[in-house]
Parts: sequence; structure tokens; C-alpha cells
Amino acid sequence: MYLLKDFVADKNTSLLPVGEFYKNDPTKTLLGYYDDNYIYIIPSVIVGLCDDFLTRLEKPRINIRTVLNTLFRANLIKVGWVMRKDVRYRPEKRIGGKQRRYITFIRRELTRERRE
Repeated sequence: MYLLKDFVADKNTSLLPVGEFYKNDPTKTLLGYYDDNYIYIIPSVIVGLCDDFLTRLEKPRINIRTVLNTLFRANLIKVGWVMRKDVRYRPEKRIGGKQRRYITFIRRELTRERRE
């Protein structure tokens, strides 16, 4: 989450409103999209950025399955259930005519103050 926060704040990356998906700036890395309820992060982009950052620090790469499990248990991401009661951590969403899988963060959970 700390890396994600840093990448979102970086001036070389961008998040676009779902309704303005076509306003992509080619000089910035598109992290995903947002609407009133959710933030849709493109998995391949965020995993690639995290891996590059951790490689430069000579740290081990992230295990995306472990990260998604942790985010799910913390109620930070929206998941889908398949018929066998398996969890789909990257439910599909149609943005700009393309249906892709996103890591769907629950916006109100991200902005809620955590009680200590």
C-alpha cells in the first residue's frame, strides 16, 4: 500500500476518471481509473512498477497472490466469487469499450481513517 500511495502521488503517473478514459497523457504511466465508489488499478502496471522499485533496492519481488489475499482480508478490494466459492481478486470491468481485469480498491475504505 505504501508503494501504491507513492506511485499515485508521482507526477509521472496518472489515474483517470472512468468517464474520461480517452484523456490519457502519453508522457505518463496510466495506473488505472476511478469513479465515486472504486479505484481500478491495472495489475500488470502496478506489479511491474513495484518489481522495478524493489529490484533497484535489491529486495525480493512481491508475491501478487499474497498481496491480494492480504488486501481482501483487510476489506480494501472488491472481489468476485466464482461457482466453486473461489475468490476472483481481479473482477472484470468495462472501461472505454474494453473489458479488462482490474484490482478494484474500495474507495471509501482507502479514505477512511484507520482507528488505532
